Amino acid sequence: MNPEKENELAKLIQKGVPLVERPYRAIAAKMDLSELEVIEQIKVWRKAGYLREISAVMEGSVLGYDSALVCGSVPAERLNEVARIISAHPTVTHNYERVHHYNLWFTIAVPKSVGLEKHVRALEVVTGISPFHILRRTHTFKIGVVFDIKNKTNETERVKLKSPGSGRIFNPGEIRIIRALQRDLPAVSEPFKVLADELGIASEKLLEFANRERGKALRRYVGTFRHRKLGVTANGMTVWNVPENQLEEKGFMLAGFSGVSHCYARNTAPGFPYSLYAMLHGPDSQYLRRTADEISQKLGCSDYLILESPTEFKKCRLRYFLPELDDWWRAHSGFVEESAGGVAPGI
Repeated sequence: MNPEKENELAKLIQKGVPLVERPYRAIAAKMDLSELEVIEQIKVWRKAGYLREISAVMEGSVLGYDSALVCGSVPAERLNEVARIISAHPTVTHNYERVHHYNLWFTIAVPKSVGLEKHVRALEVVTGISPFHILRRTHTFKIGVVFDIKNKTNETERVKLKSPGSGRIFNPGEIRIIRALQRDLPAVSEPFKVLADELGIASEKLLEFANRERGKALRRYVGTFRHRKLGVTANGMTVWNVPENQLEEKGFMLAGFSGVSHCYARNTAPGFPYSLYAMLHGPDSQYLRRTADEISQKLGCSDYLILESPTEFKKCRLRYFLPELDDWWRAHSGFVEESAGGVAPGI
């Protein structure tokens, strides 16, 4: 496949894979390609390690989960050790070293019925690092990443975000389907049939659930790439100190830049007054600094930081309803009960 077609295909599957019996044929029809050409290219990407997965991105709030970004200050000589402990948590999905006093940043999601603070407290106890600061999302301005594999940049478009609704109760059969939709989609003509066959149900039933929950429990169904493998080796979490009364205005402005993938507002931490977050990706640090400077001038905000990531300890898509999470909590809940009051300091 020529580079232009390959780049076009990569962008298409990052924007969304059709929830139909033969999704690769539907994608091929948009590009004047054959179904086989699309399937073979996906196999090539997987073999090279470029394509992380094609699967469902579920909406945690609808599934009854609470999530947050968490940061902490870890002595340099213990950073790798502490990061390994954090990464072993089943629903820690992103775990990075960042160049700052708060040098370890991770995302975590747990069922609201258990409590995110309790899981973070358990991590404090087992790592000996305290406090970890929970930075909850207060506004969402932009979600998603679309890498240009030719230019090694991000080209996410801002889309109107819909409210997915609040938590619901899913029956055991629906939970099994959700687990299946979170698996990597096989590179075959009828991939959803493979997932459905493993559940012992018809593919029509699986797809009916997926399409019914689109925009609700199922946020999107997309492919994700390992950006470092593509040459997008630099990523910076930019944080901006914005007055509360300007947060929404500046947030929507920031989300409008194509180089920005994820854009959120979060609560602040001690000594860290930055409340607006945006992820930048690019081929090198100079690109990140140049882009952030251009954004700063247009945004009218000069108080910002670029928290670059020298080390990626863990990155994976969040899986919901994992039995492994129940096992982890059974093994660690005693640490919370034994600690003073069961509430993490600084939270």
